[in-house]
Amino acid sequence: MSHLVSNLATGSHRVRPLQRLWVPGLMAKGLFVVLLGTLGTPVSAQPPMGLAVTQTQEAAESNAVIQQLRGQWQTKDPTTGKVIKFIFAPDGNLFTVLPAPDGSSVAIKFGYKINSTTQPMQLDMIVSPEQVVQTIFELTPQGKLHLQLEGLSAGERRPTQFNAASTLFDKVSDVATVPKDVRVIALETQNTNSGQSVVKQFLTILSQAQQAYYLKNGKFAADVEELKIATNLETQDYRYQIVPQKDNTQSVMITAIAKNAGLPSYTSAVFATKVNGKTTTTARICATEKPSTSPPTMPAPPASGSLDVLCPAGSRVLP
Repeated sequence: MSHLVSNLATGSHRVRPLQRLWVPGLMAKGLFVVLLGTLGTPVSAQPPMGLAVTQTQEAAESNAVIQQLRGQWQTKDPTTGKVIKFIFAPDGNLFTVLPAPDGSSVAIKFGYKINSTTQPMQLDMIVSPEQVVQTIFELTPQGKLHLQLEGLSAGERRPTQFNAASTLFDKVSDVATVPKDVRVIALETQNTNSGQSVVKQFLTILSQAQQAYYLKNGKFAADVEELKIATNLETQDYRYQIVPQKDNTQSVMITAIAKNAGLPSYTSAVFATKVNGKTTTTARICATEKPSTSPPTMPAPPASGSLDVLCPAGSRVLP
């Protein structure tokens, strides 16, 4: 799974279609980072209807496999140590549950369908009818879910075999619903309303991708190409931008510039710092206190041994 950039909301943006979902380097970059590249379409807080699972001629066999899949599967990102879950739900819905920096979680909603007549079996993860990621899976004798997620892109050919970077998931529950305290992100929307939660989520996950990139590379990415995230940085209401800082070894700035004079603008500041002698990263999002088409300036770095970031004058930190 690649980097995952999504947008959450009580509202949404209208954007150009996402051109690329999965990007190479699943396990090399870390599972969490890989998921951070799969998305790029701001979303609605009202998820769309699920996509029905396609029935094959071997409907009974497929239904049996679907019943085995139904429930919650989890794995641990080998790079970050964070737990990531797949929830196979009824009506062809698949949720990927990811951790957020504040300790909460978000669930990304896909449609899915399977073909159980092939070896390995086939899984399609569906963002829209035009955006489908094709992969393979198997249910092992040990009861694990074996998925090939590295190196996938929408519209590209399905892999025919697993490689060394494939992922094993353990089934942890037969409950096939997203926990009530987890916010669901749906990838398709036709609404055009905008909300602070959309921008916050977009900046949060971009910042997460930068933090994971730093832990692997010792610097922050200068742009989405280096970060290997395929996402739309221009929406109806905002223009997003990664702003490099000097040599990118200590900080990076991500801005959301309002295109409407009646909206606030935002800056997410990501810093490398040391706490108790260990290098770590911290990120904060600052929002202009009043509507503005200029984002807050880059905050000062946190004091030595601290993770606290103070927003500049005229802006406030988002909770």
